[in-house]
Amino acid sequence: MEPSRLRVLIVDDEPPARARARRLLEAVGGAAVVGEAGSAAEARRLVAERRPDLLLLDIQMPGEDGFALLRSLDPRPAVVFVTAFDHYAVRAFEENAVDYLLKPFRRERLAAALERARRDLASPEELSRRLAALLGGLSHPPASEYLERFTVRVGTRQLILRSEEVLWFGAEEKLVFAATAGDRHYVNFTLDQLERRLDPRRFARVHRSAIANLDHAAALKPGFAGTWRLQLRDAARTEVPVSRARARALRERLGA
Repeated sequence: MEPSRLRVLIVDDEPPARARARRLLEAVGGAAVVGEAGSAAEARRLVAERRPDLLLLDIQMPGEDGFALLRSLDPRPAVVFVTAFDHYAVRAFEENAVDYLLKPFRRERLAAALERARRDLASPEELSRRLAALLGGLSHPPASEYLERFTVRVGTRQLILRSEEVLWFGAEEKLVFAATAGDRHYVNFTLDQLERRLDPRRFARVHRSAIANLDHAAALKPGFAGTWRLQLRDAARTEVPVSRARARALRERLGA
């Protein structure tokens, strides 16, 4: 007997991400999208109205995040979390056997998550226990862990920079720098560390040697052999390299 179709609510504050999730769900089959929400408040209303079996739930959203939404629901649907990077929650997910997808996820990975959700729905008491254990173990909202300011050395002084001031982070040989509108400052982080600690709503890893602040993005320009250049809004019209492997996710994120 063919399994019943999962009723799925997509929750993500970025319209391109919602559209992509819908396309992948249609490609996988076995699921019916009963709605889309761009905020926790909108999702809460749609959960009450449409009673989805499953939430495809982005974690990082302005205002209330995905964890805050889930804490407010009773009863809770099955959930597959979606995150732009694996900094604060992946270990908690794995410890509590709750599924997650790392952006940009592929159709095959989504299909596996849907199959796991079906198994979860067959044991609602166990699912409820695991979700409660997960939420109980996340004592602080993810936003509290983002790197908001850091110090750099300028001569004999320690200058404090706010992350929002940084146009992009880059690497030269083994040194990592933060580029602002007026200067470059070397920092005591690797790019991998920065990728895990910066707010993914603002910053994106666009190249193995570059993380860009998308608040300063002006244009996306084609480069050579499938690569791209992200032009920034500074006076120098800085162009940051975008690798072919990361171009598709960046274009979707920018709505290009």
